[in-house]
Amino acid sequence: MSETEIYKSETLEHLGLVAGMFDELGIGELVDEMVPQDLSQRKVSVGQALKAMVLNGLGFANRRLYLMPEFFRNKPTQRLVGAGISPEHLNDDALCKALDTLYAFGLTELYRLRLSKARLQVTVIRKFSRRARAHPFRETL
Repeated sequence: MSETEIYKSETLEHLGLVAGMFDELGIGELVDEMVPQDLSQRKVSVGQALKAMVLNGLGFANRRLYLMPEFFRNKPTQRLVGAGISPEHLNDDALCKALDTLYAFGLTELYRLRLSKARLQVTVIRKFSRRARAHPFRETL
């Protein structure tokens, strides 16, 4: 007898675009690299918690932190926030610890680091786009 697959419908809405842009800009990765945190004591990294709060804020719900699991209940949390993350992991304790950690690190310093990384990315993009315009039909191996 074969096993039957159970399908579940979840609402993605515009949050997939927001999560994709968050990942493309490398915000969560930068936060996790720069901000000291003990990952053995957390199920949700500071970068993932920040991403969840951004998604909540841009989800037109603006739910309080203690209601965050309810906000993500019908959403594909593992796709939006990260692998292995369920709505129950995004509780107010985890999010408040992440906010405390960000505050202790210094948001101005974090913003400065992100800005310097953005400048480097723009410089590289400009360099390669000039090179591509100079040799539009040149193939590289």
